Amino acid sequence: MKSVGRKLLVDVANNISYNDEVSEISFITSPVWGGRESMAKRLDKREEIREAAIGVIAASGYYYATTDRIAEAAGIAVGTIYNYFRNKEEILEYIFKVEVDKRFRYHDTLSAQEMPALDKLRQLLTMHFTEIMGEPAVGQIMVRERYTSADQQLPGIREFIQGVPKRLQRILDEAVAKGEIRPCDTTIVAIALWGSVEAIVSKAVFEEDADQQRRLLSQAPTELLGLYFEGLKKQG
Repeated sequence: MKSVGRKLLVDVANNISYNDEVSEISFITSPVWGGRESMAKRLDKREEIREAAIGVIAASGYYYATTDRIAEAAGIAVGTIYNYFRNKEEILEYIFKVEVDKRFRYHDTLSAQEMPALDKLRQLLTMHFTEIMGEPAVGQIMVRERYTSADQQLPGIREFIQGVPKRLQRILDEAVAKGEIRPCDTTIVAIALWGSVEAIVSKAVFEEDADQQRRLLSQAPTELLGLYFEGLKKQG
């Protein structure tokens, strides 16, 4: 599996590149860590474990993805995992946190740019679908395992479920303020839009036909924005 800790993606809608370097700091302070290894080395090892876990969880599901199997896939002793993660649940949360952080950082980048709000929305959706297209296994985990934890309240997963729609709502609020769309309940519209996004991802990531998967994910931003902000009424 390719490394996604550092990579350069291109926003296919507007040809704007973005760097989604992972820098999740909240996990760095885990008390299971000692102080001898450099931060960069620890992040690299956590990335190795995360990537191995993605493959195992996507293939067999979270329930059957034991730390033994993850360690074997990573080529490390199972005890090494506990130097970086307290348990399997924390690994799952870290997978979600990495994906959430990518989207939040890209949203923050878009927020600082002078452009129509609907263009920002298109680019954020394109970024999301492009990430899924690049790593369908991560998409499968985000779809299938979001309610896996016993208490369903892991912060990283909750932030994905609740935080991304809030970012969509901010863009919609901006669009209303700029007169790009009519006044509406942006909370409802954001929830509905994100529900549509998740439905498309749920279909695409388990699609066996690679061309069909690519079509669903690449055309989704245009079709969704057309549906929500132009409607399906025939023009002319």
